[in-house]
Amino acid sequence: RTPTTTTTTMTDVSTQDAASTRADRAIAAAFRARSGKLISSARKPVRRAVTGNESTRVRDYVKLPRVIRRIDKWSFCAGVGALMTTQYVATSMPEEFWKYYCVCTPLIFVARAAYYRMIRWQYFLYDFCYFANAACLIFHACAPRNVTLFRSIFAFANGPVLVAIPMWRNSLVFHSVDKVQSVFVHAMPCLLTWCGRWYGHGDDVNRLSAMDLDSPALYEGLRDLMVYPIFGYLTWQVLYLIKTELLDMKKLDSDPTLMTSLRWLAGDTKSAQNRMALKLMRHIGFFGEDEMFDAKTVKTKFVFIWIQLTYTIVTFMLIPLMYSSKTAHTAAMAIAFFSCVYNGAVYYIDVFSRKYIERIAMAEEYERKSADLFSRSGADVDDEYRELHFPID
Repeated sequence: RTPTTTTTTMTDVSTQDAASTRADRAIAAAFRARSGKLISSARKPVRRAVTGNESTRVRDYVKLPRVIRRIDKWSFCAGVGALMTTQYVATSMPEEFWKYYCVCTPLIFVARAAYYRMIRWQYFLYDFCYFANAACLIFHACAPRNVTLFRSIFAFANGPVLVAIPMWRNSLVFHSVDKVQSVFVHAMPCLLTWCGRWYGHGDDVNRLSAMDLDSPALYEGLRDLMVYPIFGYLTWQVLYLIKTELLDMKKLDSDPTLMTSLRWLAGDTKSAQNRMALKLMRHIGFFGEDEMFDAKTVKTKFVFIWIQLTYTIVTFMLIPLMYSSKTAHTAAMAIAFFSCVYNGAVYYIDVFSRKYIERIAMAEEYERKSADLFSRSGADVDDEYRELHFPID
């Protein structure tokens, strides 16, 4: 009787589990159906509000020539307005700049995450510059009187993140939301720490004043401005490798359209960074004469991890000088900011003038063909023309 009773009990449990699984699936299916209905019901009002016609998709509407021009004009105005606002806060009330930063940064991150997910660049959000920005937010939210943490984020912001502006040719192109956000991500932590280091964080006794942040003794300075930041960088690197090489390895291997920094750098054979790194690896014999970088190989991953670590350590070497001298700190900021302004000028004069005309011409051709198809068939625009994509850059 005992085996029979046990078998009956196990059967009952299995039946209950199966019923529970079916119930869960039914709930999930109902939820998806309900969500689909909600999205469908909201789609037409959104289309009507944005395009003026509930049958016109937003993705098609933003490809029309007149809409492209309108979006670029408003983006340009917004970019200039953001720059003027940032300059006003930093120069007129530098001790309160941290509040401005803490309001703007999460909004920028959310907008960028949505856009990057749409174009499958979301793994760029795990790069070190975002880690540095997150550290700045954590400092102001959780440990505003921690001098050691402030010095670490000072090193992050004015070392590898600031140098990345000229290194990666960040460009102040006002009509491009993506380029303006890139400048924000790299420049704002530096400006934040400049205001905090030389003007403090206001009259709040729970926050650090400029006097609290005076230059430390030699040993303490090297420890707080170089050693601890290097450990912070290594922490980020380990977390990044766990994310990309362990947790999401299968996902990345199965989807080559997902872009990461490694894939971008290894695949951009025309960039100066790629050519210099490859030349160095061939010179020391680590790569063969005909061997190229391949983001899938362990050798390429090792090279880029080693190069980025070396770059980070080198940029940390000037941090003690920048921390102890307002003139040196300001000069370094000015050089980096000038580079992004100059790169923006080069882009507008040498690239944008030609590409913008080509882009508008393509959009006008798209609109003409769409109108021809509609007039001939009376139907909606053919998918072949619906899915045309005209890059902003």
